[in-house]
Amino acid sequence: MAVSALSSHTFARAITAQLDHPPHPSFASDDGPTPMDVDTDQHSGPPATMDELQQAVVNLDTEIQAIKGQVYKKLLANYSAFSESFEYSLELKDKIEGLLRQADDMTSQTIHPETGLRQTVMSALVEHHEISYKVEDILAQYESFMDAGKILPAGHCIQQATKTLAQPPNAGVAASQITKSLTEQCTRMTEAIDQMLDELVAGAIHIEHSSDGDPPTFRLSLSYDIKVPPLSLPRSSAGSTPGTIRWHELIRALTLLDVAADKLRPLQKALFRYLLQPLVQHDQVRLRINSNSDYASAKISSISLEATPGQGEGDIFSQVRRVFEYIHRGIFLSGYSGPEFNAEQYSSDTEILTYFIGRSIAKDTCAMISKYYLSKVVPTDVEGLYNFGSIASTAIQLEEDLIAMGFLTEADRELREFVEHIDVHYTNRKRDTLLKIGRAVIMSEDFKTIQVRDLDKDDELEKNEDGWGRIVDPETDLRESSISVKSKQIVDMVLSTLKDAGSLNEAASPHLYQATRSLIDLYRVLMPVHHSRTLHNVPALTILFYNDCMYIARELEKVPARIEDGIPGMDEVQYDDVIPALKELAKKWLDIQVQKQLEELMASIDGAEEFADSSAQTNYAAGERAMKQVVLVFKHLGKAWKPTLSPMTFYRVLGKLLDDAVTRVIKELESLTDISEKESHKLASLCGILFECEDQFDSAGSLVEQAKGDAYNDEDPIHFFVPSWEKFQLLSDILELSFAEIMTRFRAGQLHMFQERELSRLLCALFADTPLRQHNLEEIGQGHPMPLSRKYSRDT
Repeated sequence: MAVSALSSHTFARAITAQLDHPPHPSFASDDGPTPMDVDTDQHSGPPATMDELQQAVVNLDTEIQAIKGQVYKKLLANYSAFSESFEYSLELKDKIEGLLRQADDMTSQTIHPETGLRQTVMSALVEHHEISYKVEDILAQYESFMDAGKILPAGHCIQQATKTLAQPPNAGVAASQITKSLTEQCTRMTEAIDQMLDELVAGAIHIEHSSDGDPPTFRLSLSYDIKVPPLSLPRSSAGSTPGTIRWHELIRALTLLDVAADKLRPLQKALFRYLLQPLVQHDQVRLRINSNSDYASAKISSISLEATPGQGEGDIFSQVRRVFEYIHRGIFLSGYSGPEFNAEQYSSDTEILTYFIGRSIAKDTCAMISKYYLSKVVPTDVEGLYNFGSIASTAIQLEEDLIAMGFLTEADRELREFVEHIDVHYTNRKRDTLLKIGRAVIMSEDFKTIQVRDLDKDDELEKNEDGWGRIVDPETDLRESSISVKSKQIVDMVLSTLKDAGSLNEAASPHLYQATRSLIDLYRVLMPVHHSRTLHNVPALTILFYNDCMYIARELEKVPARIEDGIPGMDEVQYDDVIPALKELAKKWLDIQVQKQLEELMASIDGAEEFADSSAQTNYAAGERAMKQVVLVFKHLGKAWKPTLSPMTFYRVLGKLLDDAVTRVIKELESLTDISEKESHKLASLCGILFECEDQFDSAGSLVEQAKGDAYNDEDPIHFFVPSWEKFQLLSDILELSFAEIMTRFRAGQLHMFQERELSRLLCALFADTPLRQHNLEEIGQGHPMPLSRKYSRDT
C-alpha cells in the first residue's frame, strides 16, 4: 500500500492540498493521477463534490487505522526487549551511584588527618625504621658472637630478630616489601648457624660400629670440648678464631633453637640399633663405659659394646640400666654441677632431651626386651613358672629406674604388663610348644608300634574296668591290638598338659585345656593329609592309623576319671565332641582300605571270566588262577592285619571282605544257564580253592561266644563273620551231588539258604529237562520244609 510509505509530514501536506483545492475530475479514476500528483498551481478541473470529499475522508480514516494497527503491533513485538533494557538501565544507575560512594569513601580515608591511609603509611614507615635499627643491632651482636665462637648467644640473637620481625606493633609492617630484606638476611644467618650446629654435632659425636661380626661391635665417643669451625659470613672478621665450646653449650643451643630432636636423631638411632639392640639380642657381649664423674674436668666420655665369644655379662637388665644411666648423665648431663656448669640451670634442657629423645629409645628397648628376652625365658613347666618371680621383679625395677630418670612415664609399663600376665604367656608358650612338638610327632615317618596290653599293665583304670565308668565293647576293645608310638606320645602330651593346667589359676587353666583340643584337631587334620599316600598304599599302616584314632579316643574318654578334681576355671573336663570325630576318622580310613582291598579281590575274580565253560582247560586254568589270587590276597591281609587290629575288628573286617567275595562267586555261578556234568565238577573244584580261607577264622570261637552269649551253639566261627559262607558251601556241594541227594537235603531243610526261584534256576542249569526234574521243581516251588530243629524250637 503506497500510503503506508508516507511520512507524517508528507501526509499532512497532502491533506492540506486536498482541502485547499478541489479535486481533478479524474480523481476517482483508478488510472488517473491522485490529488497529490497534480500541480497545485493548475486549476483545469472542476471542484470536488461533497460526496467525493466524504469518500476521501473515509479512505483517509481507514488508512490511519491501518497505520495505527501496524504501530501497535510493532510496539507489542518489542515490549520485552524494551522492558529488559529499562531494568538494566536502573541497575547501571545503582552501580554507578555505589562506585561514586566508594570513591568518596576512599578519598575520605586517604586524606583523613587521623585515620587516613596517608597517615597509616607514614606511621608504618616510622615503625619500620625503628624495627630495622633494632634488628640491625641484633644481627650485629649475632656476628660478633659467631666470630667469638659463642654459639649459644648467637642462637639467641637469631631468635630475637626473627621474633621482632614476625610480631611488629603494626601488622602492615610484617607483610610489607620493606622488611623482606631483613627477613631474608635472618633466614641466611639461620641457615649458617644450622650448618655450624651440624658441624659441631659431627665434631662432638664419634660413632664406630661393625656389623660383620656376630655379635656386632659398637663404640660411641663424646667430646666435651668441641672445636668451633671458622665463620663464613660476608661481614664477619676474616681472621676470626672462634676456639672451642663445651658440650652443654651446644646442647643449650640445640634446645633453644628447637632443633635438638633433629640434630641428635642419628645419635638416637645409633644408640638403639648398634648398642641396645645387640645388647638385648646377643648374650655374648660386654659393655664398657668410660665416663668422668666431674664434668668440669672431663674432656671425653665413651661407651662401647665388645664381642666376648663364650662369655657374656649375664643380667640383661643391669646392662640396659647402665646404658640409660650413661645416656642420662654422660650425654644429657643430668646431675652434674660445677663452676662452669650448673645442672639446675640447664635442667629444662635435660628434661627435653630425656623425654623427646630418650623416651623413644626407652620404649623401643622395653618392647625389644619383651620380644627377644622375656618371651624366650617364659617357662615351659610349672616349676619354672614359680621361679619366674625373680626375673619379673628385676624387669619391673628396670622400668621404675627408667621412669625415675624421666625416660618413661607411668603410662609406659610394657615390662610390668608382660610379667604380670606371665600366666597367659606361659599358656601361650606351652600351647605353641605343644603344637610344635605335636606337629613334629605327627609328621614323623616313624611308625614303630607298641602293644596296648603292655601300656595297660600300668594303667589303674584298665586294671579296674569299672573304675572309669565304661563297659568293655568287643567291637572297640583295643587291649589285644597294636598302636603306633606317636599316638601314645600324643596322649601323653595331652595328659601332661592337663596336669599342668591343674596347677594354674582360673584364667590360665582353660587355655591349656584348649591347647590340648588344638593338638587333637591338628592330629585329625594333619595326619591323613601328610601321610595320605602311605595310608592309601600300605594296608598295615592304614589299620595302624585306625587303631591310633580309636586309642586316642579311648584315652580321652578316661580323662574325667583321671582328673577327678578337674582344673581351675572349668566345671568339667571332657572331650565328648572330639571323641566321635576321632572314631569317625578311624572308620573312614578303615572303610577306604577295606574298599581298596575289596576292589583288588573283585579284580582277581574278574580273571575267572564269569566261570564260563570251565570244562575247557584254558577256562579252568583262568578260573583257578583267579581263585588262588583271591586266597593269596586274603591270606596276605590276614597276616598283615592280625597283629595290629583288635581280634573282633580283625575278624569283622576280614569276614566282610570274604563275604563280598563269595557272594560275587555265588552270583556268577548262579548266572550260568547250562552246566555239564564235567563242568559241574570243575566248578566245585574251583570253589574248593576258596575253602583255604576258612582257617583264618579257626581261633575266633571265643569271640563269637562272647558276642552271642546264651544264643551261642558251638557253631563254626566263620558263619558268624561271613554270612554267605554256609550258602557257598552248599553251592559247592550241589555242584557235586546227584538230583536225589539234593532233594533229600531240600526235604531235610538243609538248603534254606537258597530262595526257591534261586534253587530252581540252579537245578535247571545242572540237570536236563525230564518229568522228574519238573516234578522236583514243582515240589521246590511249594517252599522249603521247616527244619526239625526249628520246628522243635517253635513247638517247645
